Amino acid sequence: MYIDRQIKKEIVTIIVLVLIVLMLFFGVSYAYFIVIDTGENNRVNIGDLEVTFCDTEVCKKEFESFGQIIGTKIVDGKKVIDGIYPYSSDIEAISETPYIFNIKNTGSLKSYLTIKLNEEEDYPDGYEKLTNKYSNYINIAISNCNNKVNRENVSVMKYGLLKDNIILKDELLMSGEDKTYCLWTYLSNDTPNEAQSTYFIANLDFSAEYKPK
Repeated sequence: MYIDRQIKKEIVTIIVLVLIVLMLFFGVSYAYFIVIDTGENNRVNIGDLEVTFCDTEVCKKEFESFGQIIGTKIVDGKKVIDGIYPYSSDIEAISETPYIFNIKNTGSLKSYLTIKLNEEEDYPDGYEKLTNKYSNYINIAISNCNNKVNRENVSVMKYGLLKDNIILKDELLMSGEDKTYCLWTYLSNDTPNEAQSTYFIANLDFSAEYKPK
């Protein structure tokens, strides 16, 4: 009976974790973001990785600013859906508050971190995929923000040109080490007006691999 209870408990824990991960997706639109927010609990364990989504000072207290949940802003203490428009340059785009997340290697071995930005397969009714025609207008920018929001050493890439949706590959994380990243998603200034009625919904996918070297 004790073993049965333990097995049931583990199954319930796995189901809850899967649901939390599925809820951590965000969307980009020419007019508005689509967002599902996990609320106050923004820390998720994935294998030997502990991922913290930093909409509060839960990551690093020395940050000059903290990333909001993508596509939302705080109005009178409440999160509401925010609008988004193309930026005239990368510099202008990354001057905005980024999306910040911290990743810690809780395992006993060094690992090489890979981050993907995977588009959702099923869109809500009434929402057309931006990537059907305009994937090369979606800009993804990422930087290492271990000490403060880093707007100087930023990697900018086109979503439509990503290989296997990878936005960061083989980043070394020693046992017990953590790193914090800033992420910006925005549209190019030359995005066609027709893109206003289309949307981009994706989720961050984290994995780590041990490579003896």
